[in-house]
Amino acid sequence: MRAFRQPGAVHPRLEIIGEFVILSALIKRVFPLSNPTIYISILDGSGKEVGVLRTMDGLEPATLSIFQEELDRRYFTPQVDRIDALRSEAGMWRFDVQTQRGPTRFYVRNWRDSAHEITAGRWQILSVDGARFEILKLEDLDAKSQRLLDQLL
Repeated sequence: MRAFRQPGAVHPRLEIIGEFVILSALIKRVFPLSNPTIYISILDGSGKEVGVLRTMDGLEPATLSIFQEELDRRYFTPQVDRIDALRSEAGMWRFDVQTQRGPTRFYVRNWRDSAHEITAGRWQILSVDGARFEILKLEDLDAKSQRLLDQLL
């Protein structure tokens, strides 16, 4: 298979050599949290799954690079390094945090439905606008951040 970018296209074009071409391919992880490097799903522009790669091993370098770029863009999840403030506002929790990309603010409507402990001490938080944030190790947060989170845990 070979992937390439068309000028002005949002998604890459993917050629299954000798078979067919997907004009606007979507690349997704089947198990994004538990096994992010294996089982990569390839979908057409309408969202119909065309196939699943067991691994990306063996892809030519240009195609591998496009796959990695697509997966990095799709699954970008800022890591919360510190919680500066946590307040209840209008039935939602407002988080003011520091991430590896700098300060940001996000809102969570219902903590129990929006935060999930992936593994012991590792949390994924879904904001009201659909953005994902991650706390890699709860115990690595500073004391103030842990104290603020105690309100929710």
